Amino acid sequence: MSQNMFCSEVELGKFLSSIDIIPYVFNVVRKLAEKNSPYELHTSPYGIKVLAFNYSLDYTTRFANGEFDLVSSQSHEVVDFISTKVNPSFFINKAAVELFKHVKNNLKELKKEDLKNPLVVTGWGLGGYLAIMTTLWLQSTMYEEETKRPICITFGTPLIGDEALRLAISESPQWESCFLNVVSMTDSIASFVPSKGKYEPFGSFLFCTELGGHATFKDHEAILAVLDALALPRDANLKNHNYEIDLSSIRKRVLRRGVFELGEYKLKPMTKGINMQFKEIGVLDKISNDMIVKMELKQEKMIKSKKNTYEPTKKLNDIKISMTFIEWYIKTRQLKGGYYDCYKKEPTRDEKEGHQKIIKEHLNLNKFWEKFVMEKDQNPQKEGGKLRKRWLYSGNNYRRMIEPLDIAKHYANGKTDYLAIRSNHYKLLETWSKEDKKDVDPSAGRNKAPNLNEDSCFWAYVEEALISLNELKMSGANGDDIAWKLKPFMDYVMRGVNDYSVSPDIFLEGSSLMKWWSEYEAYAQGLYTSEFAQYMNNGRYASYQ
Repeated sequence: MSQNMFCSEVELGKFLSSIDIIPYVFNVVRKLAEKNSPYELHTSPYGIKVLAFNYSLDYTTRFANGEFDLVSSQSHEVVDFISTKVNPSFFINKAAVELFKHVKNNLKELKKEDLKNPLVVTGWGLGGYLAIMTTLWLQSTMYEEETKRPICITFGTPLIGDEALRLAISESPQWESCFLNVVSMTDSIASFVPSKGKYEPFGSFLFCTELGGHATFKDHEAILAVLDALALPRDANLKNHNYEIDLSSIRKRVLRRGVFELGEYKLKPMTKGINMQFKEIGVLDKISNDMIVKMELKQEKMIKSKKNTYEPTKKLNDIKISMTFIEWYIKTRQLKGGYYDCYKKEPTRDEKEGHQKIIKEHLNLNKFWEKFVMEKDQNPQKEGGKLRKRWLYSGNNYRRMIEPLDIAKHYANGKTDYLAIRSNHYKLLETWSKEDKKDVDPSAGRNKAPNLNEDSCFWAYVEEALISLNELKMSGANGDDIAWKLKPFMDYVMRGVNDYSVSPDIFLEGSSLMKWWSEYEAYAQGLYTSEFAQYMNNGRYASYQ
């Protein structure tokens, strides 16, 4: 079917209406409502576990009476796992906070084995608040690759929070795609707004009728428009709607396409598809033309963006091409003092073209990894272990290879104290790598020098040692004083040698380290002999590898 004719939400609606698990899930939560149990864990005939939540009907009465307003997340620690760096605070319905607070401790009883299987978390009416909160909590605590991400299917659940909550969840597509709220067009609770606060939806909404009409929306403005269209008077009797008839009718009905009024033949294909969705659930006459145009523009933009979207693994593969150019540069500069010092120097006329190519790849790599790290930092959901290890490995190869180029550029421009302005994405990559290897001794079993320095800031310490040496000489300090003040730097380099954590390239003739050593040796005149000074004077550095 043409993507231009039918937006993805039409196809999603067709897919969802064909899934047997949705009627089964509703049957589970409906039976639970007849009991006093707060929640139950079932295993479906499809091998999917269903965690269903119940709640006291007293909450519905209090909800209808407007007792539950939006409250700030900053006042309720029980929901702090939802906050992100971009959206650190949000407003959420007080009923959701109260309900979740009562069950959160019990959720820890869920066995790890239960989460290794596909899991659907569900709730009916306000019980959906519990399902949503539990799903978010499970999402935020998942680390293992073998753990399956839960799906949240709710029935007639009213909106739970404000725009900031929606944005916090939408920061991670993995989170947002896990939520489906099934809403009947005659459900009195689903569209009820208990307070004056502005609520916004997230995830997908499957709207349905008892005659089998149904339409699925992911666009939050379209969902709000439909909810406004079906909103009942505030004095309406609120009760949970029985979804058995709606779901049964959907299965029996074929989603009709192409049956339009005569005047609609003049509409664009995308507009026809959007009109069909609203018509299916009987609200087309209540939806403004501006809303339809806005949905069409969003859909066209999404289609275009998908053409330029790369899957994370492919992104990592593509970026290897730029890394290959830098690796070539490193190897071809070993006879010229090493790639760090070559990059810092002004290139000759013959070197300019190649140098510009390296600068371009340097900038491409920085642009990619700065964005990648920012996304990972803002959305700390844990993907599969293999993928995480892969990008951590690639990211730290990048850090060790490319940060020296940033350092070279910094000092070539006459600046000092690189560590004070070091980019946060380098710091995060280094921190994450250390956390990932916290139980491993980095020097254990190492008996060979690496091709790249383990400490990507190595050359910044060398540059600062050069600056310190010149300042001490200018101040008239004697050789003994200079040696003592530069002892921490010499100890740092020697530790790197002893641990095999520095590259042999640091000892290449013409490198900044060898320049520092030459100036230091001439000025200190052997008045203070450190382990590093002995190592250099004995010429042992020449055989370091």
